[in-house]
Amino acid sequence: MAPEDRGDQDIQQIDWAYSPDQDAEGFPWGPHKLPLKISFEGMSLTVEESGEGYLYRRESPDKVVEKVILAEKGNLQITPVEPFHLPVAISNHLLIALEQPVEIEPKAVKDILISFPLELAVTIEGRKSGGQILDTFTLSKTKFSLYGTIKDGLVCKYWQSAVYHSIPGINPVKRGIMKLSLHNLSGRWAEIQKVVFSAQGMKLYYSQDLVSLKANMKILSESSAETSFTSEPLRKGMKKAVELYSARLLSIPAKTLMEEGY
Repeated sequence: MAPEDRGDQDIQQIDWAYSPDQDAEGFPWGPHKLPLKISFEGMSLTVEESGEGYLYRRESPDKVVEKVILAEKGNLQITPVEPFHLPVAISNHLLIALEQPVEIEPKAVKDILISFPLELAVTIEGRKSGGQILDTFTLSKTKFSLYGTIKDGLVCKYWQSAVYHSIPGINPVKRGIMKLSLHNLSGRWAEIQKVVFSAQGMKLYYSQDLVSLKANMKILSESSAETSFTSEPLRKGMKKAVELYSARLLSIPAKTLMEEGY
């Protein structure tokens, strides 16, 4: 990660590739001094000196995004954010379909681990100013689904996940891991095939090798359940991510009542 000479300016060059080895170096979220070029997952983010400021450039095989930044020297930060911005903010809910249905006995409280999709935000913080979001993007495929009826249902961001019993090795810029506490309050066995969450209250925490969430699901009856998020990391020492989306949703309930089955 040594600086690379680019003509009349020294630009820090960082090349990162995911490794499933838990002991490998995690993702360099930052903050990073400018100028900078960071390459990962077939794309690059570059901030070069240009005139009285900088030129920001995100380049991938199918898209190029450029912005002119008029600011004194600052730092660039990449951070995981809630998966509700792209391609446009049309949904306030996330539906996670489980690849393996989960059976839980009456009155039981059990924990499982599932994955969830991520979006990434690029922010810049000037020497004399606060942070500004420059760009948001995702490395995960974006899909949508309807929960409930056409008339009264919820349009949800859709994601499919396996069920884990320990934290798997995953790419921290593509997906996170959620600890989901299941509370079967009913007097019957319950089979869980999907979970729906509101964007409100979704608080991400991250380290170099993991992005995490904690959530609860209360099973109320044969066809209804309630979900909500918990404001704490999965591991100690994780950093709280910027709440780019849910902080704007004060009118949206933090708890989701699933009345069309789970």
